[in-house]
Amino acid sequence: MSYTKITLRYAAAFFDLATEKGIVEKANEDMALLGTVCKSNHDFVSMLHNPVIHADKKNNVVTAIFGESVNKMSLSFMKLMVRKRREKYLPLIAEAFNDLFKISRGIKTAYVTSAIALAAGEKAGVLNILSKLTDKKIDLVEKTDDNLIGGFVINLDNFQIDQSLATKIKELKKDFEKNLFIKGF
Repeated sequence: MSYTKITLRYAAAFFDLATEKGIVEKANEDMALLGTVCKSNHDFVSMLHNPVIHADKKNNVVTAIFGESVNKMSLSFMKLMVRKRREKYLPLIAEAFNDLFKISRGIKTAYVTSAIALAAGEKAGVLNILSKLTDKKIDLVEKTDDNLIGGFVINLDNFQIDQSLATKIKELKKDFEKNLFIKGF
């Protein structure tokens, strides 16, 4: 994910503070919760982006949603973002914080797209192969896409392994489009 300088700076500052206070795991859970709420509740994100709504009302909403379920420091950070008129960056700050946490723990994120959901054994095999290749722990994110017809596509960092039937069919079509027949022989 590409982040703006603002999101990276705030995420890094909060990450450093959480590390210093020894609550980085809890802060990561809190930022994951914030990210989940932002992804699942479009009205909440719209409220954060709305400049007409006063900061006090936004802080009341943030406190009502997260007050009982997050760490006091995480709640204070969210409220600070609202007071400083940076609340629209909260969803991306949550993602950037999660990425910083993964980097600090030596975890890489791999994305697997397949035509059908992977079975437990297949998932374990993919995790095993990728962890051996990278010498890191792997966080596997699965997606299904019917357009692949069969097979899978794995994305890890800047690398892609495409073993889907859809790609194989496209390659075959390209090969058949070449006219290998030469007149005169």
